[in-house]
Amino acid sequence: MQFVTAMFDPVAAQARESALRVRRVGLLISVGYWTVLLIVLSALALLDGWETPGTFAARCVNTVLAVALTVLMARMVTTFSRGSFAAKAWLLVLLTLVVSSAYFVVTFYIFRLFGGNDSPMMLASALRMIVYWFAQFLGWSALLLAHIYHHEVQDRERQLSSLKDQAYGAQMRALRYQINPHFLFNTLNALAALIEERELPKAERMVISLSGFLRSTLALDPLQDITLAEELDIQSRYLEIERERFSDRLTIELDVPEALRSALLPSLILQPLVENAVKHGVGTMDGPTAVRVRAEAEGDVLLVHVENDAPEQPISRQGEGVGLRNVAERLQARFGEAGQLTGAHFGGLFRATIRMPLRTARA
Repeated sequence: MQFVTAMFDPVAAQARESALRVRRVGLLISVGYWTVLLIVLSALALLDGWETPGTFAARCVNTVLAVALTVLMARMVTTFSRGSFAAKAWLLVLLTLVVSSAYFVVTFYIFRLFGGNDSPMMLASALRMIVYWFAQFLGWSALLLAHIYHHEVQDRERQLSSLKDQAYGAQMRALRYQINPHFLFNTLNALAALIEERELPKAERMVISLSGFLRSTLALDPLQDITLAEELDIQSRYLEIERERFSDRLTIELDVPEALRSALLPSLILQPLVENAVKHGVGTMDGPTAVRVRAEAEGDVLLVHVENDAPEQPISRQGEGVGLRNVAERLQARFGEAGQLTGAHFGGLFRATIRMPLRTARA
């Protein structure tokens, strides 16, 4: 079981994929770097007049060897150094020192084998050549380190983006799931009142309506936008539940242009506003009361108004803070400064307005 878990560990899989990408690019860097160096050194030898078929063949063999060694170095760095970028850099410098020394010795005898070098190995010249090849390998190492750094920065950016998406999703789910208990509490209170008043047929219809409403709303994805038409359909179902409680005292008015019915908005974003309109409109007035939902567009901005008749003298609207704060926080999380909630009392009318970018399902 442990083996199966390790094989499908996403962190380990990501690390393996990252190492493979570095190795693939390391191979390309090695081939390109040493090929360019072969061309440059061969051109200089031709200009100096001492290039022969033997020395060129030896240089080609040395180039293949250098490619193989640097590919091996890249593999070792990605395999044995899982630490910081500095640890990879120090490991690569140490490998460069060892490999360049061994490379000089091997290439010295390769040139001798192809007849390009008959002089004995002298300590002073050997040290100079080791320094020379150390500089060449160090140049390749710098290119590889630049790629590793670029790759690690990209990985961190992807991880940060993923963490931000996860945090945003968790926040939106938490805010969305605040709505259902809040709504359910209010509806059950209304249902209890109907039962207490012996309005059993109304209570039965409300239970059936509540069951259908919850079935449709609980299935919604908190991260998935819905059209304004779908949102209005959900709110109409909710208002039908409230109509059972308030009978002919509740009037529902919808004023939404056909062109805006395909506009997208977060699911159930209107629910707390409609609840407040019923609670603080119908619930505080004795006569018939209207709840209105209107939508309009101002350029590329969608405005949705939820209005309710209210007393001429505004009373304290205690108890609506959670719902309105929920809407404001969802708009802020979803749209930033482009999403706003405002509320105002106009004599005998209270209006809550949400503002967000206008997007349609066809876009």
